[in-house]
Amino acid sequence: MQSDPDVPSPARRRTRQTIIEAAIAAWVRDRDVTLSEIADHAGTHRATLHRHFPGRADLLVASIRHSIGEIADATEAAAITQGPPVDALNRLVAAYLTVGDRIRFLFEDHTVANHPAVAQFAAVGGPVIDLIRRGQADGTIDPTVPSAWIERSMWALVYAASEAVDDGTLAAHEALPVLLRTVSDGIVRHPRRDSS
Repeated sequence: MQSDPDVPSPARRRTRQTIIEAAIAAWVRDRDVTLSEIADHAGTHRATLHRHFPGRADLLVASIRHSIGEIADATEAAAITQGPPVDALNRLVAAYLTVGDRIRFLFEDHTVANHPAVAQFAAVGGPVIDLIRRGQADGTIDPTVPSAWIERSMWALVYAASEAVDDGTLAAHEALPVLLRTVSDGIVRHPRRDSS
């Protein structure tokens, strides 16, 4: 039985994935990195990279789509419709930190941030805004702070934590506790503090 020529083999899919991962890791640190350097980082040859991605723009679009997919997967894995809103928010922040380099890749550079796929992704408040509003409705998340601002602030804090780990400002094991404390201090209602 012959294999379908339109369906990539597992090895081809793995190579493609490795190239995308290498591109994201490289572009997060240096937007001017060359395709040859990305190929080296992926442990392959430039000719192999070009078989998968004929040009830089093709690799960029694939990397954007991959990053959006991983962030969507992290959102789903956090199960934010379950349990108390603050607990769900903490799970979401922790999940987003695991894909912090994807968030940085998408929003660090205006060219990428303004790509139609990113703009469409960023415009969909969806389940995160619903979670924030659920916490505001039950009084555990500050209702005086606009939900869109809370969401944007959360993205910015995850971005900052990921960058801080990358540049050595924070140790990897410190990032999540610092991030959760910062989010909590900014938006979670603390009855004793709020009543004083």
